[in-house]
Amino acid sequence: MAKARFLLDEQIGHRVAEEARRRGVDVQAVDGSELCGLDDLTIFRRAITQGRILVTYDNADFAPLMIELSKEATSIPGLVFVDVDTIPTSDVTGLARAIVRMAERIEAGEVDPSGGVFLRRT
Repeated sequence: MAKARFLLDEQIGHRVAEEARRRGVDVQAVDGSELCGLDDLTIFRRAITQGRILVTYDNADFAPLMIELSKEATSIPGLVFVDVDTIPTSDVTGLARAIVRMAERIEAGEVDPSGGVFLRRT
């Protein structure tokens, strides 16, 4: 399997991306980038175009977008949902560690994020 590449939605701070990159994962953040403030569909399409798996807490908005894009026969690298009750947005280290573990599982072929998966605390 190819290396897992991620794009963190804007509610996930760039510090999480920095921490995950220090651990060897290819992660970019919307926070602090030219994508900040753009609508969800634009962000999702950018992730898809770049071959990145989108990581988001915005489960209510991205699940329907995923269905809509799937109907258009768009190939989606993946969508990772995070629940604030599982990993709070303030837990930078815990979220980065969970993303690193998810990357490992994807690259090992244990997880296919193309249909959407939930991030678990490690």
